[in-house]
Amino acid sequence: MMRKRIVTLAAAFVLAFSAVAAAAGVTQINSDDHVLQSTEIALGGIMVGTPRSEVEAIYGAPTERTEPVKSAAMDEMMDTYTYGTSFQVIFVKDMAMFIISTAHNGIATPAGVTVGDPADAVMRTYGKPHRYSRSESGNESFVYLDPYGIAIVFSAEGGSITRIGIVGYE
Repeated sequence: MMRKRIVTLAAAFVLAFSAVAAAAGVTQINSDDHVLQSTEIALGGIMVGTPRSEVEAIYGAPTERTEPVKSAAMDEMMDTYTYGTSFQVIFVKDMAMFIISTAHNGIATPAGVTVGDPADAVMRTYGKPHRYSRSESGNESFVYLDPYGIAIVFSAEGGSITRIGIVGYE
């Protein structure tokens, strides 16, 4: 049961970020090789590859933790730390692979962008995204990559950022 929950959580995480892009609307791919520096793709001081011990040193014990289970998709052990109700770090082995914030909780990118900021703050701060999508309902998705393919994704609804996530691979 717990194994299915972890796999479902990881799948839901990836799907949540791609749902806006898959919806009918506008999708633009930036082909000018605009990439962010790896140090720009962090959330709350956590980057892909941050060791579990460092996450614990920064945030302490999680509010909730899932038991490690082997991910069929990655063929590695995965588990999730949840802090409060709106900040999660999903580990593969003992390294952060997915990081997500879904509320205005003080968790920000190194440039200071946080959930609740105006959506236009994303492009003002980071420039033209690798991929931009806007659904017919107006929901937006901004995807930026580093040179290694690690992505930071900003989702916006009603003109405000509603979710920021970092994906260890796109």
